[in-house]
Amino acid sequence: MKKEETLQRIKAAEGQIRSAKERAAAERERILRDARREAFDLRESLRREAEKRYEEILREADRATAHETEAILDAGRKRAAELAGQASGNLDRAVDLLIQKFKGAVNA
Repeated sequence: MKKEETLQRIKAAEGQIRSAKERAAAERERILRDARREAFDLRESLRREAEKRYEEILREADRATAHETEAILDAGRKRAAELAGQASGNLDRAVDLLIQKFKGAVNA
């Protein structure tokens, strides 16, 4: 009887080991699924954060560019006004000079 009892115990132990291995394999698969899902969620969260930061950087760059463009345009307008004033002064002198030459030609 001892031999049969020993074989029964061995079979029971093997069954317990097989059952423990199956539970461990199922737990391993569950842990892997959870880890993959968490990794995906983290990656998506980081991607959304990166896109949000990218948009913020673009908006900041647009604002800076608009400010610089306006400053350049203002400087150009001021310079154009200065040149127009100088041109007007030059035109007045040119007209006066032309009139003087014409008077000189008429009187000559």
